Amino acid sequence: MHRNFIDARTLTITALLTLLVLIECMPASGSYAAVIVYDHGFTKTITWLGRNAFVNKTSYFTQDDQIVIAYAKVALYNASLTWLFYDPNGNLYSNTTRAESCNSSPCTFVSYLPLRGTPAAILFGEWKLKLLANGYLVYSDAFWMMPVTTQEDYWNFNVTQSAPARVHGELKVILHPNNQTFSQPIQLNRGVRLDSFYELSLPYAANITAYEAVTNRRLSVVMLNGTNIYVDLGARVTDGYTFVINFDLIYGVYPLNGWGGGTFAFTWQDEPFARSYAPYQVPEAFTITLPQGTAFADLVGMNVLSINQNVTGGHGLTITFTSTVPPQQLFGWTLIYRDFNWLNSHQITYQPTKSANLASVQQQLIPVLPLTLGSVSVWTAVISIFLLIGSELLSPAYARTGILIDRRRLRIAGLVLVAVFLAITAYQILISQATVTPPH
Repeated sequence: MHRNFIDARTLTITALLTLLVLIECMPASGSYAAVIVYDHGFTKTITWLGRNAFVNKTSYFTQDDQIVIAYAKVALYNASLTWLFYDPNGNLYSNTTRAESCNSSPCTFVSYLPLRGTPAAILFGEWKLKLLANGYLVYSDAFWMMPVTTQEDYWNFNVTQSAPARVHGELKVILHPNNQTFSQPIQLNRGVRLDSFYELSLPYAANITAYEAVTNRRLSVVMLNGTNIYVDLGARVTDGYTFVINFDLIYGVYPLNGWGGGTFAFTWQDEPFARSYAPYQVPEAFTITLPQGTAFADLVGMNVLSINQNVTGGHGLTITFTSTVPPQQLFGWTLIYRDFNWLNSHQITYQPTKSANLASVQQQLIPVLPLTLGSVSVWTAVISIFLLIGSELLSPAYARTGILIDRRRLRIAGLVLVAVFLAITAYQILISQATVTPPH
């Protein structure tokens, strides 16, 4: 009987343990799900053969790829899988949740991130993925988004004179074979048809010519509306184009503090309007040669783009820098410099001007005495008035007052003070009307 009691207790304990295991395995919202990961990663394509998935695993994608496929080969009973994609800035870009089940492990589950032609295609750098099961992290992974370069620009500006500005520009364009935007035929006005062309907006340019870089073959240039130019590239090719555009700048160099200061600003903006819609970044290199006798002051980029310039001497000061223009963004810069040769050859002579500064003359101190001309002038005027009035009161025409004062001397003293007052006043007027020459 005791043995039967032990067997019953053993069976009860076994049943309770089995029940606990079953309860633990039952799915519940927000509860932990047991997931065994066999493989995970990213691929551009996936091929299904029954339940089996065949992938070409990679961690690098370009902006021209159609899609990023994240896959996970796991074993689970059932769970709610959440795929979180984070862009290179750390922001959550995509959030997808699906209820999944796997009756015959392992199973492969996937999530798709559309790429080409979407905002994700121009967010270059390291992307991160997190896979959650019922809200719990299963694993995290990363892949890299790489830009596609279809064009390179090399600009060369030669400033031979600051004012009036004389600037010659040269643009070397390298079109890569993967850039087929120039291979579309176009029918221009006046019956001009181009099979392959390069379009550029140069409203600030004149005397525009173009030639092929390798063969020096002259290329035809058509300008429409005085702004857009079309370079005729001739027959279509599959290995890309390299050509050079020459032009003179009509405007772009301006004085900053008036013509007498000698400080100038050379401003340039990336005018091609089509680039604001292009999804590809453009590496650009600039070389700017300034007139002899100039000093570099500053170089500022538009759209908060930092520029690391290199300044070298020689016959003329040369500034070189490179920049990669992000997709769908215009670019430009302003170069500030001081032209001492121009300043020395354009010295400004000021014409004498008259300035009425009577108040300052009145404050002029008299040597030795702690008095100003204004105070002496007032004192002599007041005292002379009293003396002249006193001399008149002592005149024989009035009754005798018993005052023993020589009327004649009193009148002479009053007239002397009047003369002093008039002299001081005349001196003040002459000084205030004197010519004043501003400093150079």
